[in-house]
Amino acid sequence: MPLHRTVSTAAVCLGLAACSSVRLRSPITPAAAPPATFVMTTSDTRTTRVIDVRDGLSKSAAFRAVSDFLSQKYAVDVSDSHAGFLMTPWQAPIIREGVPDLRYRTRVITRFIGDDWKQLSVRVEANWQRGDEWDVGYDSQMLEDAVVELRTRIGKKS
Repeated sequence: MPLHRTVSTAAVCLGLAACSSVRLRSPITPAAAPPATFVMTTSDTRTTRVIDVRDGLSKSAAFRAVSDFLSQKYAVDVSDSHAGFLMTPWQAPIIREGVPDLRYRTRVITRFIGDDWKQLSVRVEANWQRGDEWDVGYDSQMLEDAVVELRTRIGKKS
């Protein structure tokens, strides 16, 4: 075998061996798991909290208070003052290296219950993407924060 062919073959083999140890890094480093506040569940009972609305608070004042709270923290996607329903769009609340992590998304849904609106149902839905599938659940911290704030604004005084 001619020497130039042996040298060429050796160079190709060395080049391939060197390339096999190179690891390309994505600008968005994947996380191994969803945030600790994500609770995977398909049960509505865990994802929904009910707040008793303060006596004497009119429907319009209660709706405005909930709407103001959601507008201050999030965008409001759906707002129906006649039905007492508000919903934020899906959002990516986690920022990694300056970029939103689109594998985790959350939204807040509120609905006044009954014709007299004496209760408000608060729900925070969350999804974690694993491959092509979404794990369904809720964000425990977002739910707790929303309930505490809304209870302060429209809830019955203890």
